[in-house]
Amino acid sequence: MAAAVPGKSQPPNRTNSIQKMNTSRSFARAGLAVAALLASAATSLAKDPAIAGYFVGVDGLANIATGTFATLPNPNHDRLTFLYAHTYPANPATNHYHSKGIYRYAPSSTFASPVIEQSPSNFLPEGAIAPLTLSLASGGAYDGKLVSAPLPVSDPRHGFSFMTIEDTGKLTGFGPTDGQTTLLNSSSGRWNGTLSGADVHLVLVGLTPGLNVGVGLDLNAFVNPGDDYHLADSFSFNPTFWTELNAAPGLYTAQFMLTDEEGIFGDSGTFEFRFEVAATPIPEPSSAAALAGFVMLGLAAAKRRRRA
Repeated sequence: MAAAVPGKSQPPNRTNSIQKMNTSRSFARAGLAVAALLASAATSLAKDPAIAGYFVGVDGLANIATGTFATLPNPNHDRLTFLYAHTYPANPATNHYHSKGIYRYAPSSTFASPVIEQSPSNFLPEGAIAPLTLSLASGGAYDGKLVSAPLPVSDPRHGFSFMTIEDTGKLTGFGPTDGQTTLLNSSSGRWNGTLSGADVHLVLVGLTPGLNVGVGLDLNAFVNPGDDYHLADSFSFNPTFWTELNAAPGLYTAQFMLTDEEGIFGDSGTFEFRFEVAATPIPEPSSAAALAGFVMLGLAAAKRRRRA
């Protein structure tokens, strides 16, 4: 190996350069892999933005089809029913509903002595998913209050956080492979009947003190049990659930049922929305995203300064 000559620059170490290039490429590939995984996870959690989060339908199943109570009359038949829409923009063929608070036969009863009960699966978000977090609003009628708002696609509660409620008739008129058509006809068409002629009302059953329900500029559309909101037979309803900024941290719930003042359809069972107030107020997702963007820019600037 030639000795270094004082005062002359030495040629770059080719081995070190190649190692650095390979390391950079490895980091790049790893970054792309992580990005792909995050994108895939986001896609699987995303709801279809063209379809409302919740629907009101009527149960068209006349008799129980399978299981212990097969052939018995369906106790939820011809009742208004609240439906959560599971929608998947990347695979709309799998769109389907989950019904909430339907009347059913108690699993502990028998075919010979069936007992009718309301399904305990009547709350949203469903299963073991945490309640929806109320976020700090900035601007508008709810400025400075903690409100229900769409959550990021990476949040398991994302689909449940879109509060628009529509009649199932809003899903008609689409192509045979469209997500709306798949959703409408899911469960073998159990929920695809029309509400035409009905006079649907949303009725408050219960409300945790401190939780409020607004509709547009009316911040207190529901106050006491029995208060109702006229929906008719075709609607797109957008409630806002909110508390004051100083509300005590914890769980807040709102229970409702559906009635038909025309008497065409039976009343629904009770269904429940669950919310939480965090110990530290959380900005609305749009504000949080902007804040995260500023933080990332600040970190990038600091990194550039360190390199300099």
